[in-house]
Amino acid sequence: MSFSQTDLFAQDDAERNALSDAQRSKIRARLEATLGRLEATETFPWHDPLDAVHEENRFQHDAEMLSEEGTLLWSRFDREMDRLYATRIVPDARAGEPAH
Repeated sequence: MSFSQTDLFAQDDAERNALSDAQRSKIRARLEATLGRLEATETFPWHDPLDAVHEENRFQHDAEMLSEEGTLLWSRFDREMDRLYATRIVPDARAGEPAH
């Protein structure tokens, strides 16, 4: 059985933080699944806005692990989040009217 572990004491951050192809594939699949879920959603899906912040933080962390590829995925995610946040803001037409 072959087992490979990166050197935790390596001087080179790139070597220590290198992902295997399997790890990259797993992260990519998770990010794509999240994007698919968001793209299929018509309105802001979280009741608590902090849940959206947590989702953004998780996605950004994983995207950063994929370097350039992650930047493209983050861009797609950011567009979807902007779209979903826009569905939360529904101006009340009566808000500017004086009360009778």
